[in-house]
Amino acid sequence: MFTYDEKYKFTEEWFDPMISIWEQLFEKYEKENIKSVLEVGCFEGRATIFLCENILQEGTNYDIVDTFEGTLEESGMVGTAERLREDNFIYNNFTHNISHHPQINFNISKGYSQHVLPTLVEQNKQYDFIYIDASHRADDTFVDAYYAHKMLNKGGILIFDDFGWKDPNAPHAVNSPELGIRMFFSMYDNYYKLIMSGYQIGAEKIK
Repeated sequence: MFTYDEKYKFTEEWFDPMISIWEQLFEKYEKENIKSVLEVGCFEGRATIFLCENILQEGTNYDIVDTFEGTLEESGMVGTAERLREDNFIYNNFTHNISHHPQINFNISKGYSQHVLPTLVEQNKQYDFIYIDASHRADDTFVDAYYAHKMLNKGGILIFDDFGWKDPNAPHAVNSPELGIRMFFSMYDNYYKLIMSGYQIGAEKIK
């Protein structure tokens, strides 16, 4: 199984339980067909680096959307919210990590996804792989998915993180991505074939 080199700067390993699952998933797809990627919510880039090390070809266009300010959930695990924002802590770690992959064409949009994604739609951006891992709210996740659907190519892969995540301190359904993801697939189920289910949900766009 893939492991990360010590040259990278990470404070968390949240993505690591998905490594073997992603390895199995991408064995079924032609890697060279993934020429454009959109990642909505990257934190320090652990999933980003996995893709760069294992999946992506030289010259892949890779768009990143993130505030780089962390979330309340992250601040509770990593430290304080002030630490996450201090001296661009998250952003600096992320840019350090991707600097080891100059063969990938990164474009970073710093801001909230509900503001940035419509501008990408207006630019007629299209992607072969989209990974959504931003807000933990159901409504935000649905909005991210709505715009992602418009930009995902036929045959492209869409993966949602945190389908199985729940906030023990705020049990209402709006405080988990699950409801937003379920609503999205209930509306667009005829466009997608489910290819992965569990803590994350993945689907291939079939039309």
